[in-house]
Amino acid sequence: MKGEYLRYEQLSNETFMAMYAINPVEALSVYFLESVDVHMYWEWCDAGGTGEQAIQYKQEDPFMTLIQAIERVEKEMYART
Repeated sequence: MKGEYLRYEQLSNETFMAMYAINPVEALSVYFLESVDVHMYWEWCDAGGTGEQAIQYKQEDPFMTLIQAIERVEKEMYART
Protein backbone atom coordinates (compact mmCIF):
# COMPACT_ATOMS: atom_id res chain seq x y z
CA MET A 1 0.00 0.00 0.00
CA LYS A 2 2.81 2.42 0.86
CA GLY A 3 4.43 1.76 -2.51
CA GLU A 4 1.18 2.52 -4.32
CA TYR A 5 0.79 5.78 -2.43
CA LEU A 6 4.36 6.81 -3.15
CA ARG A 7 3.93 6.00 -6.81
CA TYR A 8 0.61 7.74 -7.46
CA GLU A 9 -0.38 10.14 -4.69
CA GLN A 10 2.72 11.33 -2.87
CA LEU A 11 2.47 14.70 -1.18
CA SER A 12 4.03 17.38 -3.38
CA ASN A 13 7.11 19.17 -2.13
CA GLU A 14 5.28 22.51 -2.21
CA THR A 15 2.39 21.17 -0.13
CA PHE A 16 4.82 19.57 2.31
CA MET A 17 6.71 22.85 2.80
CA ALA A 18 3.46 24.77 3.33
CA MET A 19 2.35 22.18 5.92
CA TYR A 20 5.82 22.17 7.52
CA ALA A 21 5.60 25.93 8.08
CA ILE A 22 2.25 25.56 9.86
CA ASN A 23 2.54 22.21 11.63
CA PRO A 24 5.85 20.39 11.14
CA VAL A 25 4.84 17.34 13.17
CA GLU A 26 1.83 16.67 10.96
CA ALA A 27 3.82 17.48 7.81
CA LEU A 28 6.54 14.97 8.72
CA SER A 29 3.90 12.35 9.55
CA VAL A 30 2.23 12.72 6.17
CA TYR A 31 5.47 13.05 4.22
CA PHE A 32 7.21 10.05 5.79
CA LEU A 33 3.94 8.06 6.01
CA GLU A 34 4.41 7.25 9.68
CA SER A 35 3.26 8.47 13.05
CA VAL A 36 5.51 11.30 14.24
CA ASP A 37 5.17 12.71 17.73
CA VAL A 38 6.59 15.88 19.22
CA HIS A 39 9.55 14.03 20.71
CA MET A 40 10.55 12.63 17.33
CA TYR A 41 10.14 16.10 15.81
CA TRP A 42 12.47 17.58 18.44
CA GLU A 43 14.96 14.80 17.73
CA TRP A 44 14.79 15.83 14.04
CA CYS A 45 15.32 19.50 14.98
CA ASP A 46 18.14 18.73 17.44
CA ALA A 47 19.92 16.79 14.70
CA GLY A 48 19.62 19.87 12.45
CA GLY A 49 16.87 18.53 10.19
CA THR A 50 14.98 20.92 7.92
CA GLY A 51 12.08 20.66 5.54
CA GLU A 52 14.46 20.98 2.62
CA GLN A 53 16.53 18.05 3.87
CA ALA A 54 13.40 15.93 4.25
CA ILE A 55 12.57 16.61 0.60
CA GLN A 56 16.11 15.83 -0.52
CA TYR A 57 16.21 12.56 1.40
CA LYS A 58 12.79 11.41 0.19
CA GLN A 59 13.74 12.17 -3.42
CA GLU A 60 16.82 9.99 -3.02
CA ASP A 61 14.97 7.20 -1.16
CA PRO A 62 11.15 7.37 -1.21
CA PHE A 63 10.93 4.58 1.39
CA MET A 64 13.21 6.31 3.92
CA THR A 65 11.80 6.53 7.44
CA LEU A 66 12.10 9.59 9.64
CA ILE A 67 14.47 7.71 11.97
CA GLN A 68 16.73 6.98 9.00
CA ALA A 69 16.54 10.65 8.01
CA ILE A 70 17.48 11.73 11.54
CA GLU A 71 20.45 9.35 11.52
CA ARG A 72 21.56 10.76 8.17
CA VAL A 73 21.30 14.37 9.37
CA GLU A 74 23.38 13.46 12.42
CA LYS A 75 25.97 11.68 10.29
CA GLU A 76 26.23 14.67 7.92
CA MET A 77 26.49 17.10 10.83
CA TYR A 78 29.33 15.11 12.42
CA ALA A 79 31.10 14.81 9.08
CA ARG A 80 31.23 18.63 8.84
CA THR A 81 32.97 18.97 12.21
